[in-house]
Amino acid sequence: MKKARALNYNLIYTIVAIIGIVVTIAASLNPYEKDVTMMRNGAVAYNTGWELKSNRANTYDMCNLPLNLNKNAYIDMSVRKLLGSESRDGTYIMFRTKHAEVHVFADDKEIYSYGDMESPLFPLPGSAWILVPLHDTYEGQYLTINLHRIESKYGGIMEQVFIGDRGDMIEKLLADNLLEIICCMAIGFLAVILLVASIAEIHIVHTYNLLHLTVFTTVAFIWSANETHCTQLFFGNMETISILTYEAIAFLPMPMLSYYKNSRHKSVRDTADRLSIVPVINFILLNGLHFLGIFDMSQILILTHICILTVMGGICITNLRAGIIKNRKDNTLPEFGAIGFVVLAVSILIDIVHYYMTSFVDASKYSRVGLFVFILMLAIDTIHSTLTEEINIRKADIYKSVAFTDSLTGLGNRQAYEQEIEKIDAREEMLDHLVVGILDMNNLKRTNDSMGHAEGDRYIISISGFIQKYFGKIAKIYRIGGDEFAVLFTGRDSDIYFETEANMFDDIMKEGRQDINFAYGSAIYNHITDKNAGDTIRRAEAKMYDSKHKYKHKAGQP
Repeated sequence: MKKARALNYNLIYTIVAIIGIVVTIAASLNPYEKDVTMMRNGAVAYNTGWELKSNRANTYDMCNLPLNLNKNAYIDMSVRKLLGSESRDGTYIMFRTKHAEVHVFADDKEIYSYGDMESPLFPLPGSAWILVPLHDTYEGQYLTINLHRIESKYGGIMEQVFIGDRGDMIEKLLADNLLEIICCMAIGFLAVILLVASIAEIHIVHTYNLLHLTVFTTVAFIWSANETHCTQLFFGNMETISILTYEAIAFLPMPMLSYYKNSRHKSVRDTADRLSIVPVINFILLNGLHFLGIFDMSQILILTHICILTVMGGICITNLRAGIIKNRKDNTLPEFGAIGFVVLAVSILIDIVHYYMTSFVDASKYSRVGLFVFILMLAIDTIHSTLTEEINIRKADIYKSVAFTDSLTGLGNRQAYEQEIEKIDAREEMLDHLVVGILDMNNLKRTNDSMGHAEGDRYIISISGFIQKYFGKIAKIYRIGGDEFAVLFTGRDSDIYFETEANMFDDIMKEGRQDINFAYGSAIYNHITDKNAGDTIRRAEAKMYDSKHKYKHKAGQP
């Protein structure tokens, strides 16, 4: 029952991911965006000639950027500038704000919007670069930037404005977000490595832990890439990046829950199973309320944060109760995974403290690094567990092979033979087509006594090779005694077996081989007289003993 539920949640998570992709693609269809020609003129400051109007004034007054606030800050404010010939296709203006809802207009036409929200856990950037594309048609119009929901604690709320092409802006963003970009590239590289490892894991041990971890890492890469603000250069608008970020954060707990639902520890599996519905509900609320226009995604981001805290807290508490941090033998989160979990938690706490001590700017500077360490440590543990499991499987195969293989001939031994008989009795379709051949070597004891056991072993190997030559491709062969062999055929066409049997005796007669001497008997399963495979075997043995008796009588042996 639990297995079916897990599979259902994986299907639901897949549907959620598809919906998130569709929503992001829909958001990217911005009618104001189009392909632009790259021009490398160099980004230049664009800070003079602006006009400022606050919610305490009715008219615009001249100002220069950057803008700084004090304790008497305004809640809403607007800056505008009359665009001249610098407004052309392929040109952008870029500015940075702190925790403000931004709307950009060309005269009365809104051409851009972005909503940021204060949060100390996986937030949208507290200090966001806003990139607005300009067009030829904007020349002679006022470019107006409306800033809402500003609080005095944020200090400077609009920094220098730059103007240039897309290439110029990439250079500025690379310089401003170097640590974030390095961390993002590391997570992306880790996602690729995990993808390759997950394919190997599925092929070798048929489990999906690394696949779930790969999905989690990929989503974390998308989130961290958006944190660098470079992705907006490729999507063309901040609205797309915002929605993609919201969707990625909402999806983040889902693959991690799928990972822990495959845990070896029952209490962790049960907790992950119970929590599986939480991110689904959050995803529905996040997109539903936004689609209905009740709230912006930024206004209900707190739901996603509650979801993440609930999932992380539940898994963490369950791990601690299970004694996993103590590295018990039945642990689910071994030593490296525990270290990664602690590093992630500490990095988030550092970010929270840093967030409140540095004017509420950049609340995910260290948690990005912690996230990378957590994924890396968990990947090491999972790969180690996979390799250990594979080694154990291979060892078990080797031990089984040794335990069920005759060391002299390489054929199945008596134990393997008896196990196969049990298997045949348990499967009616195999029993219905059973043919048994029993072979007993002649003169093995005389060979051992007169020529030595080494020669006797060569005699056994010779007989073994002879049997394999004829029956090796159509049946299973076993050495069930010192000089006795059994052949089990369960194919659908018994005529194949008896034709092979006839060919074997014809070749012995034609070749006149003196090194091949054995008594032989075979029997096919009879639905009327045989109750099981043992009855068929006894009839084959009876024919073999009759053949042996005739040989001894002819040779004058007692």
